[in-house]
Amino acid sequence: MRNWYWKPMLGAGLLLTGLYALNPLNTATLDPRARLLGLTTYSIPSRSMAPTLEVGDYIAVSTAAYGFSEPQRGDVVVFNAPNSQGINYVKRITALPGDRVAINHSQLLVNGLPVTEPYLNPDQSHATAQTTEMVERVIADGELFVLGDNRNNSNDSRFFGAVPRASLIGRVMGIWYSGEAGRIGVID
Repeated sequence: MRNWYWKPMLGAGLLLTGLYALNPLNTATLDPRARLLGLTTYSIPSRSMAPTLEVGDYIAVSTAAYGFSEPQRGDVVVFNAPNSQGINYVKRITALPGDRVAINHSQLLVNGLPVTEPYLNPDQSHATAQTTEMVERVIADGELFVLGDNRNNSNDSRFFGAVPRASLIGRVMGIWYSGEAGRIGVID
């Protein structure tokens, strides 16, 4: 009588273990929610993405988003931080493979054209040369150039270089909890 329960449970356990190991969504995390459900959550610990994401916001991340499509400019993504095991960063994709990217007098240029960035922190009054200027770089195949929305307070591709596509965990879908109820919802 007991076998009727254990056989399906064992089968389901083996199936889930196999899916986890195969990682069909090709996400760069060991989180079982991300690998099996295609969705995971994170909390925001810094102001590098302000005002889009504030300290204490909780975000929903689709790890399935790039299982069947490619990242796009403007996507807010979570990825494994370069040279930092176990630390994840949240940044905005600003350039794709083959793009030429530069910053000239605080203006982001992609392929020589200025990019309109309405999501930037409007208070850039304490800008430094590191945040207002960057010589042109060409993004290699399989890499993405990412920047924080709060450019004066962001460790991003200007400093650690382009991020390998294989380091992506997923695309931020929105804020599912915030101390300010008006901030909950889809982000741009």
